[in-house]
Amino acid sequence: MSYIIAAVIAFSVMIMVHEFGHFLVAKRVGITVHAFAIGFGPRIAGFRAGDTQYAINLLPFGGYVRMAGEDLDDAAGVGSFRTKSVWQRMAVVSAGPAMNLLLALLLLMGTALVVGVPVGVSNRIGQLMPGWPAEEVGLRPGDVIAAINGEAMDSGQEVIDTIHRQPNTDLRLTVERDGQRFDVTVRSRLDARQNIGLIGFRPEAIRERMGPGRALVWALGTLADTVEVIFATLVGLFREGGKMLDQLAGPVGAVRFLGEAGAAGTEIFIYTASALSIMIGVFNLLPFPALDGGRLLFLLVEAVRRRPVDPRREGYIHLVGFALLILLLLTLTVRDIGKL
Repeated sequence: MSYIIAAVIAFSVMIMVHEFGHFLVAKRVGITVHAFAIGFGPRIAGFRAGDTQYAINLLPFGGYVRMAGEDLDDAAGVGSFRTKSVWQRMAVVSAGPAMNLLLALLLLMGTALVVGVPVGVSNRIGQLMPGWPAEEVGLRPGDVIAAINGEAMDSGQEVIDTIHRQPNTDLRLTVERDGQRFDVTVRSRLDARQNIGLIGFRPEAIRERMGPGRALVWALGTLADTVEVIFATLVGLFREGGKMLDQLAGPVGAVRFLGEAGAAGTEIFIYTASALSIMIGVFNLLPFPALDGGRLLFLLVEAVRRRPVDPRREGYIHLVGFALLILLLLTLTVRDIGKL
């Protein structure tokens, strides 16, 4: 349960950071912000400061910033969204996804600085998989696999390769624990999908802590690779057409996935949280009505045409897009709850 609570908090932080990006830039360019809220539904806490009502709502799976002139109200006022230049409005709209990417970058960079990044694996057991042979024969996290069938294992990769080459085979492991050595026999299982042998453990990672410069470069590279994977996945999902819905998860599914990552360890939780923050940023940049990407598309059209699209027509398009997104989220949420 503690992992789920941590996942809910982490997901809420991602939403808060996203909305704070919109809020911060809107204030910077002189737009009046009527409301800044985390979550939807009934308000459970809040206060007013200046022109802005700040609120925390009951359902933490979302949030919003309501600006003057965004929906044709106060459209001609000094602090109206629509009276600002197209480039200022583009900055406000893109600031939310940009903050999600920045959050992911900081998480990754912090991991590289404080914990270090994996550069290999040792022959020490880091984690056992419940119900697998390694656990059944009494192996423990921290045990060192010094030899297999009498052959010395000099590295974790050598241990992995040796086990992978021998599915459905009895393996005699020489294990070192607390300065003592002993032998156990474990039978590997065949992983039919990969056609390899497994005994059910994750090796302990060999980590390298980086200085600020290298940590930043590594974090940028990891962020870029994650964005590339997300785009490739989205393209694949759209190509699958009708099967796309089966591959998607809603907020409940995302929190559950993040909670499972937390149960697997702090490092995996941080990596998963950074990937989810990147995913939120990338998804919001898709050129779909009501998403930030859809609003950016209208602003790009305005920049090229040198005149805005009819505000009421744009508003109707975003309204339809928002309704479709809510319908999608409700469908995914009902399905995700059914899987709990």
